[in-house]
Amino acid sequence: MKKFLTLMIIMYFLNSITYAIEFDTSIDTQIRKTHKIEGEDDILPALPNAAPSKITETPIKVSTNATGKTYTLKNGTKIILVSKRPITNNLQRGTKVTFTNQNSLTTKEGAIIPSGTLFRGTVTNSHSPQLTGNGALVEININEIFYNGVQSEIKTTLNNANYKKIFFNDIKGQRKYWKNTSKLTTPGKKVFKATKNASLTMASIPVINIISFIPITGGSIFYTLNAVVSPVIAIFSKGGNISLPTGTNFEIKLKCNSKING
Repeated sequence: MKKFLTLMIIMYFLNSITYAIEFDTSIDTQIRKTHKIEGEDDILPALPNAAPSKITETPIKVSTNATGKTYTLKNGTKIILVSKRPITNNLQRGTKVTFTNQNSLTTKEGAIIPSGTLFRGTVTNSHSPQLTGNGALVEININEIFYNGVQSEIKTTLNNANYKKIFFNDIKGQRKYWKNTSKLTTPGKKVFKATKNASLTMASIPVINIISFIPITGGSIFYTLNAVVSPVIAIFSKGGNISLPTGTNFEIKLKCNSKING
């Protein structure tokens, strides 16, 4: 009976660790399968942290400088944008986010769309950091341009945020399962180090040296138990937040030829 219970406990720990590694409530698994990328750091690079902002979207004023003409931006055109507000995982679905282009653009007809032209996107999905070390998510669809104050629809993909590669328009917070697991083993490491030093000290003292193995034995047992339990406890820890300050660079790419009014 005891052997059976011991086996069940071991299986529970192993299954829990497997569950923690594989379980993901967000887009991570889809990213791995679609892009065939291995390693957490390659998929979800860490993004800089900043305090969440309560700044609200400023209404866009329509200009009267329109020429009444229509221009074309070619499919595949890459545009570097700068955010006009902080972007965090606190943004709710439907929130409007404005950007300006960093460099001027030349249309197929030869017209120049100057730097500083307004672009606007919509937050289509977001969530806070989740259990199993899963990071936060902000999904933004940038689909409007205001050339000469005239609004036009565009279709784009978000390629980079803060010079980090992005998939499916999703900005992801850092996944921290293994990092949190490592942190949870810190107490075991400290106890083992302390008991090891105690055993070495005792070993140099006559008579007492015959029991010098006791401290390090106890420390080894504690460290082993700590190492076994920490992957399970890490299931209940969360990943990183997303907080990109105003002025963060983004790169978008046009998915098709876009007609621009203005």
